[in-house]
Amino acid sequence: MSRFLAGLGLFTILGLGSADPLHALSPAQSVDDPPVYRYGLTLGGTALISLVFEYESNNRAVEIAIGTFSGRDLSLAVTGKQYLGGGDLRAFAGAGLWAVAAFPADQRAGFALIARAPIGVDWHALERHAAGFELNLNRALAMRRPDPVDERPPRTRIVPLPAFYYRFADPR
Repeated sequence: MSRFLAGLGLFTILGLGSADPLHALSPAQSVDDPPVYRYGLTLGGTALISLVFEYESNNRAVEIAIGTFSGRDLSLAVTGKQYLGGGDLRAFAGAGLWAVAAFPADQRAGFALIARAPIGVDWHALERHAAGFELNLNRALAMRRPDPVDERPPRTRIVPLPAFYYRFADPR
């Protein structure tokens, strides 16, 4: 746990937590660039399929993903991301929280709160279209299992989950 929190803290200091707003700007992007709103679909990662909404400004973004694995669960992830570099192919890293609620037919509802740290690449294939790949590094923080007898704490290992996505930028 302490190694994960130390790594998350280092990432925050180096990227998202920078006090200098010009720190993360690429040569192609200036402080005066308008924010970008992107919408899309993600396959994998925090759900089998997710609808994703992203707000990006100055190479920093906030992403909200709502999805499901089977239709009997609901997944919500909120993530801060830092895009690195400029051009059509950009790397990114992020940190956020992911909540999952499962509703089995014959048991009580189950819940999980998970810390996530996605890393990946974003490719602007066309002017307003982008595709990407990310690897989500996840660690359970809290859990309520559907079986009321099972009160085991969540496992402490990091679980990698890959995801592919498509995003469309709103032409505002």
